[in-house]
Formats: sequence, structure tokens, C-alpha cells
Amino acid sequence: MTVREPGGEPGRWAVPRATTGRCPSPALRSALVAGVVLLVAWGAAAPAGADEALLARAFGSFLRRADELRIEAIPDLYEGGYARITVVGRGVHVHQGPRVDEVMVRLVGASLDPAALRDGRLRVVDYRGSALRVRVLLRSLQDHFNAGGVGDVRLWAEGGYLYGTGTVQFRGQPTRLRMKGFFAVSGTTEVYFYFDALHANGLPLPTAVIRDLERSLNPILHQREWPVQFPLRTLRLDAQALLLSSDADPAAPCPSCGGGPQVTYEP
Repeated sequence: MTVREPGGEPGRWAVPRATTGRCPSPALRSALVAGVVLLVAWGAAAPAGADEALLARAFGSFLRRADELRIEAIPDLYEGGYARITVVGRGVHVHQGPRVDEVMVRLVGASLDPAALRDGRLRVVDYRGSALRVRVLLRSLQDHFNAGGVGDVRLWAEGGYLYGTGTVQFRGQPTRLRMKGFFAVSGTTEVYFYFDALHANGLPLPTAVIRDLERSLNPILHQREWPVQFPLRTLRLDAQALLLSSDADPAAPCPSCGGGPQVTYEP
């Protein structure tokens, strides 16, 4: 930096005289500190929009064909670092399973591979906390079963059980099915469905047939293609939807989300 010499001629500039052995004044020290703080804040905030675009592309690689994908990211002070990332998706397809009507993914204290992120891929090097919440409407489950060879499917939920009726072709004849079943998670990354009862034209099917059908259906949902996975601890089935959560209580405020807006599931 150059300054004009006191009393110098107009247009003449010179390097200020040396001040060896003298400390900056308190006012100058305050100004320097404020400048550094502003530069750091600007450096952290400036790329936020670009970061969110990169994150949307990376998360969209496995939260596919989303009707809406909203990103809230707070960058840290190093490349690829984030104090918090929150992703809310609606109308998401995660694999061949049913459409996920709403999903919330949150990573706290996350370190991502910057090169992979620029390439449109999500590679999580480390993270301090995480949370996942998923909502699948019963009508989305109906669409899934109707597309899988069972026609005229109607589903409803009562007392934690899923009930349904539908029609399949068996030996060339339309066969009416009626079922009762339940979903299960046990701290893994997958969701399973089990039949409690299954009838064809009013007659109970043999257990061996039911188990074969379960093997063909399960897992209903999984995270095998996800670059970061979330153990599912709880689920709740109500009259409108199946709710899944990585937390102990899917209806409670998220204790591992690290602040920020909460995602609630209202019909």
C-alpha cells in the first residue's frame, strides 16, 4: 500500500516511512482485525449459491427425478467442509421401490470430497452427525403394487397393520387377493414387509407360498446405492403414510439434526 507524503506535491506518492519497533495503535489493530473477519466471512459466504448447486446435483444422483429438491448448506472454512447440510426432497425415486413423497437428509460437521463434488458425485469423507426422515404415502404404495403385476390394489392402515385387496392372474384366471401385513426396521438401512395373513379367493395361502412372495417383494426400501447410509430405527404407519426415521421417535423434534429448520410430516 502507498500513501501520499504529507506536504508533498500533488500527484506524488511514496512508501510510508518505516516504524520499526513501534506497535500499531489500538484503532489500527481494531481495523485490521475487522478486515480479517470481514474477509473470512466473505470467503465463507460467497460460494454458498455455487455450493448449493453442486450439492443439489450430487444428492440428485441418488435422490432421483425429484419434483423438488431443496438444499440448505452452511460451508465451513475449508474446501469440502460443511457445518451443516440439509436436503429436503419431494416426489423422489430412490430405486425401484415406491415413490418417496418426502425425504429429509441432514449431515452435521461433514467433510466431502471436493473433486467428486465438482464431478457431480457425493463422496462423504467424514461427518459428526446425521439424520434421515422419510414419508411414503399409502397411495404411492398402491401405485407401486399396481405397477408390479397386482391390479386394482386398494390399501388402508389400521392399528399399525397394512391391509389391502387386489387382483392377480393365477393359471390364467383372475384371483382376488386379500392381505394383512406390517413393515419392519431393526437399525439396518432397509425396510421389510411381512404378511400376517394372505388369502386368495377367500382361501389362506400356504406359508411356503407367502414366504416366496415376501422374498420377491423385500426389501421394500433400501439405501444400497446411497453414498452415505442411515440406519433406520423407527417407523410409524398411520392412516395416510408410512413414516421412517433414523431417530428413536419419528414424531419428535430431530435431536441429531444440529439446529436449523425441522421437517414435519403433516397430511
